[in-house]
Amino acid sequence: MQDYKQSAIQRLSDTSESMEVWWDSSPLIFKSWAKKIVDSTDDDYKETMKKQLDRLFNTDKPADTVFDGVTTNPRLTSNVLNLISEEVNPTVDRLIKENPAKTNYEIAWEVYKAITKQGAKLYMPLFEKSKYKKGYVSAQVDPNQITNTKEMLRQALELKNLGDNIMIKCPGSKEGIFAIQILTSLGIPTNSTLVFDVPQAIAVAEAVKSGLALGKSKNVDYTKWRSVITIMLARFEDREQFGQSAQSVGLELTAELKRWSGIAIAKKALAILNDPANGYSSKLLLCSTRIGPTPDVVYHIEKIAGADMVFTINPEMIADFNKLYRNKDIESRWEEPVPEDIMNKLLKIPYFIEGYDVNGIKDDDFVAQPAFQYTANEFLNSMKFIEDYVTGRKKAVQ
Repeated sequence: MQDYKQSAIQRLSDTSESMEVWWDSSPLIFKSWAKKIVDSTDDDYKETMKKQLDRLFNTDKPADTVFDGVTTNPRLTSNVLNLISEEVNPTVDRLIKENPAKTNYEIAWEVYKAITKQGAKLYMPLFEKSKYKKGYVSAQVDPNQITNTKEMLRQALELKNLGDNIMIKCPGSKEGIFAIQILTSLGIPTNSTLVFDVPQAIAVAEAVKSGLALGKSKNVDYTKWRSVITIMLARFEDREQFGQSAQSVGLELTAELKRWSGIAIAKKALAILNDPANGYSSKLLLCSTRIGPTPDVVYHIEKIAGADMVFTINPEMIADFNKLYRNKDIESRWEEPVPEDIMNKLLKIPYFIEGYDVNGIKDDDFVAQPAFQYTANEFLNSMKFIEDYVTGRKKAVQ
């Protein structure tokens, strides 16, 4: 039996030395979020909860944090503006006054950079303590540029100047993967987002491998470099096209089949990326974890715990996972295969086969995959929110 005084997230992190857990939001909101969680906890558990959350991330002791890194993007930055507006408004107002000739969008980009830079500073002690292996903070290029390699590269270089521990997030489009190859050749750490399937993960890994070879041939310094590839589990599973595809072969897409489908793709990608024979240097990162297939479990996490990979977990799921697994053991289970009867059904569904087969989707078609289309469209308005916030603050300071 495990020590249940430790949070479920910490016990997850402890399932292996090589597995990492990251915070999927801006570090700037952690203290505010943690206070809300403690305040909503039963009185007899408040003190334990406070200690557990302090262990996950403590701005007074950032080098000792359980969270090994951070993923953020313009959409998540909107949470900062919503949750701690009083803290960030002076920064927003200053940028408005300092840039009278810039458009609202251009000021919004400056706001995004400023908030990201503040968050990266909080993780610099861990970055330095780990000798640049941990403590990276992902900064994403504008989601509106998913097929514009040149503009992605321009923004990437701009974002990288925010700090040594900045990791650039580019989309898993053909153009975004090419940008990752170029950034890798320059020794710039990258995180490929908007990846949903095995073909994309391999394409990114190959691009990183190629960029790394070129950079090393030119004596590029890779001391402060890492590569991660993000697979967005539930965003692949929850598309209506998956259910329609299952129906076309006479199957009902149950909650169990959906959750196992993402796990199957993750396990296959993990095996490919971690096979020494392939010579890849990228680490798998999983996000978009969801409760299920029943309300009392999170298979997305439970069934892959202990692997040589990264979980990046949003605040809502952290709260849910800690609650659901408060008194449950969490063990390394990533080597357990997907149940045979589940795989037999999944391998009849064209939507799943495309995402599972290494040649299931061509790179020109990555952007046409339903999960990519859905998520990209959802992300398009993320900069618009920041832009609208700037517009509102302009009226307030005039």
